[in-house]
Amino acid sequence: MSTRLLVSVTGPENTVTVLHEGRPLPCEGGGASYPLEREAGPPLSARVAACPDARSYGTALFEALLRPVWETVTGLVPAGGGIELALRLPKELQPLIWEAMYTEEGPLAAHPRLLVAVTRLIPAPDHDRHRTVRGTPRILFASGAKLTDPVIRPGAMFLGLVRECESQGLAMTRISEETTADRLRRRRATFRPDLVHLVAHGRPDPVDGETWVELAGEWTRGANLASTLVAGDAPPPLAVVLSVCHSGMHGGLERTSGLVETLVRGGVPIVVAVAGEVSEYACRLFSRRFVRALLRGDAVAEAAAHGRRAALLGEPNPDDRFDWAMPTLFLADTLPADFRAVDPGEVNRTRSMAGRLELLEGPAYVGRGPIFDTLDGLIAPGSERTFLGITSGGAFGGMGGTRLLREIGFRLLQAGHLPLLLAPFNDVQSAPHTLRQVVGEVLAQVVRTGERLSLPVPRLRSLGAGPPGRRKGRVDEAVARQEVKTAVARFVSAAAPLEPSAVDTLLAADLADLAGAAGALGPPFGAHTRVVVLAEALHLWIGALGWTEPVRGLLDLLTPDGLGTAASPVPVVVTAALGECSPLRSFREEKAGMPWCVFHDLEPLSDEEASLGFQWVLLQPWHPRERFRLTYYAAPGSDPAVLRESFRIHLEGRPGLIKTELYRMAQLLALHKVFLTHDDTEGWSVYARTHGLGHEP
Repeated sequence: MSTRLLVSVTGPENTVTVLHEGRPLPCEGGGASYPLEREAGPPLSARVAACPDARSYGTALFEALLRPVWETVTGLVPAGGGIELALRLPKELQPLIWEAMYTEEGPLAAHPRLLVAVTRLIPAPDHDRHRTVRGTPRILFASGAKLTDPVIRPGAMFLGLVRECESQGLAMTRISEETTADRLRRRRATFRPDLVHLVAHGRPDPVDGETWVELAGEWTRGANLASTLVAGDAPPPLAVVLSVCHSGMHGGLERTSGLVETLVRGGVPIVVAVAGEVSEYACRLFSRRFVRALLRGDAVAEAAAHGRRAALLGEPNPDDRFDWAMPTLFLADTLPADFRAVDPGEVNRTRSMAGRLELLEGPAYVGRGPIFDTLDGLIAPGSERTFLGITSGGAFGGMGGTRLLREIGFRLLQAGHLPLLLAPFNDVQSAPHTLRQVVGEVLAQVVRTGERLSLPVPRLRSLGAGPPGRRKGRVDEAVARQEVKTAVARFVSAAAPLEPSAVDTLLAADLADLAGAAGALGPPFGAHTRVVVLAEALHLWIGALGWTEPVRGLLDLLTPDGLGTAASPVPVVVTAALGECSPLRSFREEKAGMPWCVFHDLEPLSDEEASLGFQWVLLQPWHPRERFRLTYYAAPGSDPAVLRESFRIHLEGRPGLIKTELYRMAQLLALHKVFLTHDDTEGWSVYARTHGLGHEP
């Protein structure tokens, strides 16, 4: 924001002072301050509680807090400028919804000439913890109950909007469902999130008013929960979003204030308390724009202001409803006014690499949480695991195998590892059928990946040739790359069978060279970087797997170090229809219980997981066909059982049907008013054009 005004209410008389750059603004009638209660009669809190609608409620708040200085304020900030009203309030005034303030021109948050943000300052220790995130932001979504719980569901839909940012490479998201305090502590320690969003049941203590939060059936005091989120070796999150039950319109923020204050004192400089259902258009648009703006590097207050004003654009009854005013932004009073949570430079670089490697794909991936948890363990420092088999017991089609491997590859890249994707293989003819062809596929991906990331031309010891491209002591890079590609093709077409012992050491060295070259690129790569081979549909690789086949193959190359060495392991992740792949089935039986080898089932999503995940997808206007680029969301009061049954009948838990059957089903449900639709993209475009924005926050 271009201008920050500090609005303080202090003393027994609730005296208001508005400071700009440390100096009080002059008030109507002179003076540097004025009493909040300037009217005879009931106190302000009682007067606004009796207001019949949002307009009268917001007008009463504005008249009390800002009217005496508003003419000075509007003269201070040029038309089109931004202003942050940073409120420093006593606890008894926190429950009032100051974000709902109204002027004679309408909601303050939708002022026609000013971009206005309302933030609430919380006293914080003078510590140096206000770090800007340089890498890909990490978001931990923790739910105290199942995500399909009726009360938890609005927060779970917020997660769907966050996952949209993840699918675009702007963040990494992890989910902890039915979390306990201990599980939350461990997840923080391993994932080290920059933002934590907690959604849970809550209730106020009838004695002292403190919030109690339910985590996996156990109730814990808000202060204890806050300690869980800030204690330990992991740094405190940069931001925490609270979606806690019973934090409603009146008095709700008072019930979370103890939790908020404990978080801020513990080192969390940004806390958002969200009330109102995210499925409502106003809350949905606020959430999407606020999170996106933060992740793109906008200032925190500016992000909140754009989100709230854009939400108001689509609110049909802002005078009657408070949806647009519910999200409340608390900031540590030590946080600089222009603080930006994220430096998008490294994120954009990683997104660019993911795009060149064809790993970045919308919409957000849904389901398969246990698989991704295992993946995190696979690449954790000191991990013994180097093989992950993802297998279906039944039909493989429609399970989204290729999309799953791309998602795995993308997450690996964000973590600073280098995926080699051997996919897609849609039929037997396209798949490799000898060990030589398998090694050739790996080497071809080494060359392709190096070319797309501008790495040095690899030597490829596996080919048995000298350094390529040398001409009179000089290396012509274009010639060198072409020579390597030709050498790989010549290697694959050779007639002689290939034995694992003839290539295993050389292949491991080639992959170690690739990891080293990537590490020299800088973040997200480094000394920790590993190459990871991702291989799709092994049941189509007839003759190339070995093990129980007549000739040696891929499975015979694997060791506890994957395709690498102890010094430079190369994990391998594969998918297959296990019933059609006897070599892998035998391999699984033989390796069961070994620490380096783990298998996961790739089965249809459960009804609840499918219902929630597919709705996340429908919140994102991503579809390649223009007529489907709408936001679809469940109508208020719709029966979750109807949605679950509809998803089960039309998609059978198969994520591979998202691009086809999901949208046919959504249109059918929209005809029957079970789903509602809105063009969020066009709504934002109208807002951006109206207010002269040259970019999308």
